[in-house]
Amino acid sequence: MRLAILCSGQAGQRRDMLDELLAAPECGMVRQAASEVLGQDIAKWWDGLGEKEIFLNANAQFAIAYYQIATWTRIARLLPEISLVAGYSLGELIAYFVAGALDAAETFKLVRERARLMDAAAAGSDGGCMALWRGRVSAATLAARDRSIAAYGLDIAIKRRTGEEVLAGPSDAIARFVADLQAANPNLVRLPVTIPSHTHYLAAAADSFREILCASPIAPPRVTVLRAVDAAPVRSRDQAIDALSRQIATTIRWDRCMDALAEFGIDAVIELGPGNDLARLLEAEHPQIAARAVDDFGDYRALADWLG
Repeated sequence: MRLAILCSGQAGQRRDMLDELLAAPECGMVRQAASEVLGQDIAKWWDGLGEKEIFLNANAQFAIAYYQIATWTRIARLLPEISLVAGYSLGELIAYFVAGALDAAETFKLVRERARLMDAAAAGSDGGCMALWRGRVSAATLAARDRSIAAYGLDIAIKRRTGEEVLAGPSDAIARFVADLQAANPNLVRLPVTIPSHTHYLAAAADSFREILCASPIAPPRVTVLRAVDAAPVRSRDQAIDALSRQIATTIRWDRCMDALAEFGIDAVIELGPGNDLARLLEAEHPQIAARAVDDFGDYRALADWLG
């Protein structure tokens, strides 16, 4: 069996998502590492955030990083050897933890620095900097969409699959874009994301994060990682630094990453979560690959039975 791990991005967070992982004895070292980076106990930090605050960029990135790092710590011993790791948005950084290029503490430090730089580059944004375009539409609607993308200065942040893309830019431009196009495409949804990730608006953050990565102890991954901007395999430290800095201000080609999983002969995929968005996307595009998220199982230990 050729098994791959998928690390998701900033989406799907919910108030109770960390409860079990914060209490799990096997995640104690992860909790300690996260708390040291935060400068306070992560459970108290999380409990102290309001319902809207959990969606703010820096809080959401750190919480999702904890979720995935703790989840991987729980399940790694149950799995056979993995062949490939891929990460979507923030998940690309977590992928290097899974691949053995970073320890938990260094990963949490980099997550905080990445979020800080992105927030600084997007200063003044008041929310809703991304929109999800999906569904079948006419050629005329697609042409109108492309004209509006250019007119409002938006970028394609993520190509998810054929006909499904995440668009990003300044919040006021996204608001006008949605108002103009939602009648033509009722499936157009404005996302509760406060940063125009993977666009030219974050070029300064990408440059600064490259410097931080160069000074970090990131090592060559022990398992091949897919570079999210083009699905190229990453096997060296220099390639990892280039991949993680470029993706902040460059379109994520998740469509190509899914194709690469098939080309690498992957038989099964486990998504760390939260949620199962990436697993569902992959099964729709490549039904020959068995894809499940940890969240799909009532008990994470059932993963071993599923893998046989």
